[in-house]
Amino acid sequence: MDNKEKENKKILKKMNREKAKQEKKVEKEKSRKTPKEHIASFFGKVKELCIKDTSRMILLVAILIAVYVVINLGVRQINLAQIDLTKDKRYTLTDQSKNIVRTIDKEMTFYVWGYSESDEIIDLLKQYNTENNKISYKLVTTDDAEEISKYGFESEYQEVVGVASDGRISYISGTDLYTYDDSYNVVDLTEQKITNAINNLAATKETKVYFVEGRTNYTTESGIYYLTQYLGNEYYEVGTINIMADATIPDDCDVLAIMGLSSDFTSQEADNICKYIEKGGDLIITNDIDYSNVNRDYPNFQRILDEYDISMPNKVVQENSDKNKVSGYNNLVFQANIASDHEITRLLYNYDASGTNQNGASVKPLFLASGIIEMDSNKMLEDNITATSILMTSTQATVSDLATKTTEENSGNYYTIGAAIQKMVESGDESRLVVFASTSSFSDNALDNQTPMVAYNANIIMNSFAFASNRGELYSIRKSSSYTKYTPTDREDTIVRVIIYVIPVAIIVLGMCVWLTRRKLK
Repeated sequence: MDNKEKENKKILKKMNREKAKQEKKVEKEKSRKTPKEHIASFFGKVKELCIKDTSRMILLVAILIAVYVVINLGVRQINLAQIDLTKDKRYTLTDQSKNIVRTIDKEMTFYVWGYSESDEIIDLLKQYNTENNKISYKLVTTDDAEEISKYGFESEYQEVVGVASDGRISYISGTDLYTYDDSYNVVDLTEQKITNAINNLAATKETKVYFVEGRTNYTTESGIYYLTQYLGNEYYEVGTINIMADATIPDDCDVLAIMGLSSDFTSQEADNICKYIEKGGDLIITNDIDYSNVNRDYPNFQRILDEYDISMPNKVVQENSDKNKVSGYNNLVFQANIASDHEITRLLYNYDASGTNQNGASVKPLFLASGIIEMDSNKMLEDNITATSILMTSTQATVSDLATKTTEENSGNYYTIGAAIQKMVESGDESRLVVFASTSSFSDNALDNQTPMVAYNANIIMNSFAFASNRGELYSIRKSSSYTKYTPTDREDTIVRVIIYVIPVAIIVLGMCVWLTRRKLK
């Protein structure tokens, strides 16, 4: 065989190999199934398998039914209210609340009146129960005669009553469970009151507050009655002391409250209060300006204030800032700026020193005919006294001296109208004072008004009593109100229902049809 013939055979062999490869490739392409064909083939095999074997079909149906039942039972056991997908964790308890709740070691029941199982308050109480199963709730209806009689529920109101196993009771109004914007619209459900109620129900002793009477314009029966009710609801024990008749401050006094003097103390009365301070006693002092006695001079009262290096001159604030003015009122009625660096005010709303709210809310505490508080910072430093301005005017406010009828020029400063002061005394104890240059801002006329601004006043004064008595409770546990509540669309709701209910049922029905078809073919 010559070379040419050998070469031709090689070429022919190569061509045959290429032809075989091409034919194999074509055959493979012909045998390849589309996705639709694969699905059809799968269900065809399932059908064939089911028709061939009755026992397998019955087993398949049983498995499908079991899976459906398990899934639905599992979904029912999940408390969807505790799954919080909101950016600001609106439906999640704060760490402050969790820390308080986890320490509770006594049974507590919250009786809920005027609500239904679908209301947010129930979701909130379920979260408390999750943190501590000693805390439970019960919806009270018109059928629960015993609870209605015992706690005095009335049909036109919404109310929550917390009851501890030792008989302690805390009443919470439905309106107190919500926060409001500056248009008085409900913004958010707040856990504040529930957590406070739990904390107070768990307290081992009541804090005793004595209000000075005999030299004040306000009494627990008239003027500051609502304040005493607030204190009672937070498990304070309220008493009175006639400073003119009683020689000493009672030993069980945790906080001495002087609310709006109408006359000066005697030297002996001032001595008694100063001795109380030197033993580490704590005070709340509020005082109004006096138009009827513009030359007011209370030297013995000033002796008490000197213990903390402060003074409260008879000067009235005139607020000129548009941001702080209240529509429809003169500049003697205004919204105060809140300091953000003290525990009394820190959790209310996070205002900075200029009065700008970091959470975007525009509501501030309402102050009525306020004076000012002057603090001697240099003397405080010498006397080991720490003072913090917690409520202030704007930098546009002016102050008028009632005696001289002159107005001080404001060089861009804030005036202090509320302060928290701590003093180390010789015994090594600490005396605390919270002082406000207005009593009327916390009087019955103010606290009986359920506007958001006045609600802040109630929180501030209650926080002040907590601070003064060193109770440590966080009365204002708040979250940002800048949230977006998610509501599923009708289409989304339909899809969820189809996934949970329609598809499992359809599978079961299809299985039964296949089984019946097999019986007919047999």
